[in-house]
Parts: sequence; structure tokens; C-alpha cells
Amino acid sequence: MENLTFSPSRRQLSNYLARLVLLLAVVCGITVLVTHNAATTGIGAVVVLVPLALGAARGRTTLSGTGIEIRRPLGPRQSVEWKQVKEIREEVRGGTQLLRVELTSGRSFPLPAPAHTVLSPNPDYAAERDRVLAYRKQRSGRRPNRR
Repeated sequence: MENLTFSPSRRQLSNYLARLVLLLAVVCGITVLVTHNAATTGIGAVVVLVPLALGAARGRTTLSGTGIEIRRPLGPRQSVEWKQVKEIREEVRGGTQLLRVELTSGRSFPLPAPAHTVLSPNPDYAAERDRVLAYRKQRSGRRPNRR
């Protein structure tokens, strides 16, 4: 069985970063008008922009014969064996659609990709979601859960 890897596309990343920069420009403009201090506003913008820009990459999800490997830009790499995975289900919250992995231990976590959000729309999300759920079904012989 081949590995499947999911990560945000360049289009998603550029769309997210463009919206982020626009939002930050508006907030900085308002801050300068209120505080009359451009230097403080600039430092604040860098402090806010750097973590948000790093978070834009959102990481990568790789499905393999042994399990799931997750890489996040602002966190450690995480590996989970298939025998630890109870289910993978779709979760929808507001304008965000993502997949959540529930472990046999009761712990759960979202996959960084595939995902679809208002700030970073993914037109291929439905197809990618179906590929993840089908891969899981092949690994376990269980029926995938969709919500």
C-alpha cells in the first residue's frame, strides 16, 4: 500500500497569507491612529505575524502502512500506529472542515491536512477527505465515519 501525503497547496498558503497581511495592515493602521506610535505598532505586528505565518503552513499528514505521521510547523512530529486509531471522522465547526483522529486511549486530535477553512479554502477537500477515509477503511476493514 502506497503512502498518502496531504499538505496545504501553494494556492491555499498564498490566499491565507494575503488575507492575513490585509487584516494585519488594517489592525496596524487603526493602532497607529489610536496610539500615534508607529514603532510599537511595527513590533506588535511582527510578534503577531510570525506565529500566524508559521501556522499558515499547518503541517503535513502522511498515511502509511504502519500508521499516521503528523508534522506541524509549531510542534513536534507525531506518529500513531494504526492499532492505536479507533476512528477518523470529519468535524465541521463554523467555516472549518477537518478530520479528527480518535485513539483507543480516548485521546483525539485534528489532522493538520486535509482541511478547509474560510481563510484557507481547499477546493479539493472533499476528495482528499474521501481518500483518507478510504485508506483507513483498507487498513482496518472498518467502515469510515462521517459527520
